[in-house]
Amino acid sequence: MARFDRLYLFCAVNYFAQGMAGIVYEPVNYLLKDGLRLSAGETAAFVGWMTLPFILKPIFGLLSDLAPIRGSLRRPHLILGALLGASCWAILAWTPRHNYAALLTLLILVNFSVVFCDAVCDGVMVQLGQAGGKTGTYQAVQIGTLYATLVLTGVGGGWLSGHARPRAVFALAAVFPLLVAGSAVWVRELPSPASPRQGLRSLLTLLSGRRFWALCLMIFLWNFSPFLGTAQFYYQSEALRLGPLYIGVLSTLGGVAGVLGAAFFGMKVRLWGTAAFLRAGVLLAGASSLLYLFYVGPVSAGVLTVIFGVLGVVFRLALMDLAAQSCPAHAQASAFAIYMAVFNLAALASNTAGGRLYDALRDLLRAAPDPAYGAAAVLVVIGSVCTLACWWLLPAVGAAPQRPTSS
Repeated sequence: MARFDRLYLFCAVNYFAQGMAGIVYEPVNYLLKDGLRLSAGETAAFVGWMTLPFILKPIFGLLSDLAPIRGSLRRPHLILGALLGASCWAILAWTPRHNYAALLTLLILVNFSVVFCDAVCDGVMVQLGQAGGKTGTYQAVQIGTLYATLVLTGVGGGWLSGHARPRAVFALAAVFPLLVAGSAVWVRELPSPASPRQGLRSLLTLLSGRRFWALCLMIFLWNFSPFLGTAQFYYQSEALRLGPLYIGVLSTLGGVAGVLGAAFFGMKVRLWGTAAFLRAGVLLAGASSLLYLFYVGPVSAGVLTVIFGVLGVVFRLALMDLAAQSCPAHAQASAFAIYMAVFNLAALASNTAGGRLYDALRDLLRAAPDPAYGAAAVLVVIGSVCTLACWWLLPAVGAAPQRPTSS
């Protein structure tokens, strides 16, 4: 009988805790919108600063790869990062009134905790996954678990937005980093590299390759969808007048769809190969994203959430698997963190641009019958063009269609 691989459990617990922290997202959005009276553009700027640690993820990867604590590279880093997050959530829960500066500072520190723990988890996943040829299946477990939590945090966050004070939500969020700290018992501590110089040499070799930069550009273009995020939230809540609970239901639907997409990828990746998923994903997602032009009410919002929940996760996993396979020895956490930082940079740029453009386009189109829809439509088209542009990068990342050879 095959021995159970504890790394699946380690990945699942870490991403469960990370995903359950998402229960605060919708309450925070309403706190910014209704409590602090921020516009869509101002909220996007707040979120941009709040998520800055995700852009700095490679630094945490370097710490995990090259800076052991008492000879250990993973376990102590994971515990310290998790305790930082729990402490910050607890402070937010004990704060009676929230102002812009204090709220932003503590949420930045929370995200430092999330990024640090995620970099450690990914470093373990890549190093052991490469050895066993399991990077794709490990990541399917990670992302599948992450989206499974949306089933709870979607409706849960929507309900909490209407029934609980932000302090209570923050207190609940403080519990989840403790699960991450506890998962350290499943970490099989890995030996330190011969020297930090060896890890840096591996990293520099990766950075000097053309494939690395092509993959980074592809990741950025795929994730640059300015309609999604802050612009979509304001379009949902103001133009479509969807309530907090229904917006939460949409997140739950997206979570279910994401689990299905991750399960499909996990079952088929070894059979079909990562490159096949990439090719299909670019064409299907790029063209079908124009269906967001029909995002005009609660029914269409639900249907499109399910469609893109599946497609988005499948293609994201294909990109992440390709990134994991390309990480060099002795710098796995650092290299993978760089790729994930590009994901995060694209999300930050997309969200910030989307919020700003949504405000500007609504003003520009104020004479139109539906300025909000016109603004959303422009953002949808921009995102679709960026996704389709990934097709021309497939040869550079090693995922181009195979041409038949002549006999």
